[in-house]
Amino acid sequence: MLGRYNKKKEEQASHAIKAADFAETLSLTPVVMKEGAELHFTTSVVCRPGLFLAGYEKFFAASRVILFGSAEMSYAMSLDKAVLAERLEKMCSLGVPCMVIARGIQPTPEFVAAAEKYSVPLFTTREITGKVATAIAGFIIDALAEEVTMHAVLVDVAGMGVLLTGVSGIGKSEVALELVHRGHRLVADDSVIIKKKGALLVGRAPDMIRHMLEIRGVGIINVERMFGSVAVRVGKSVDAVFELVNWEEGKTYERIGSEVMTEEILGVSLPKLKIPVKAGRNLCVVIEAAVASLRLKQMGYSAPDELEQRLKANK
Repeated sequence: MLGRYNKKKEEQASHAIKAADFAETLSLTPVVMKEGAELHFTTSVVCRPGLFLAGYEKFFAASRVILFGSAEMSYAMSLDKAVLAERLEKMCSLGVPCMVIARGIQPTPEFVAAAEKYSVPLFTTREITGKVATAIAGFIIDALAEEVTMHAVLVDVAGMGVLLTGVSGIGKSEVALELVHRGHRLVADDSVIIKKKGALLVGRAPDMIRHMLEIRGVGIINVERMFGSVAVRVGKSVDAVFELVNWEEGKTYERIGSEVMTEEILGVSLPKLKIPVKAGRNLCVVIEAAVASLRLKQMGYSAPDELEQRLKANK
């Protein structure tokens, strides 16, 4: 029976979100919402149900959030109450995630009855319809995004999101603290939640440890409280991976910079550098220089290429 609707086409791995969180984030007012109710999203596209209300049910997108604007509500009010109740019940019976009514329009008893009968959360908002649609789409895109948690530190260094990786105890947090002291911004320490948004990776800290740094010998410090809000960021794109490795005597390390390394995270390839850690080495200055060098490469300039050209010219 459901084959005539678009639900089957859009089905994929759904993501469950608490209805209360959905309402709070988007500033929606719950009209019908059971305690602990979850919303299951498979697509970020919203559905304006005007055609369904008019009786044309073919291709109805039952897997989408149903959004009523002033046009849909005006038409709904013009329908016979029994007809409206029947169509709303049919709509809710198809398993729509939820219904949202925009522009501060209050639902009629038929809306409430259908929502309660099929346990479909029903919300209202004073925002205009287009703005609500955009906000809902953004929320769901974020909820459906692929995600991974990495043991690392994320710092905004001169506008570039640098993911510091390396074995535990190598000094990632201490380097992050020094970078903050030099005017850069902490995003996350120890645990970084990375989400894929299109071709972009965005990292943030778990809420529990946001803006916190663990410094061995000192303990936990709150970077925002110590250095101010300019020293932290809630989220940042992940643009490069710098792996801190222990210096090994006799081992050959990259000296020219011609070797191109990458690391793949969630299918996105990022430039990667391995930075040896050695007593007396100013890692923060090295990292700042590495960021500047990557920026220049992105702009088309390469110091190793220039050196090679100079050597050829002197032959």
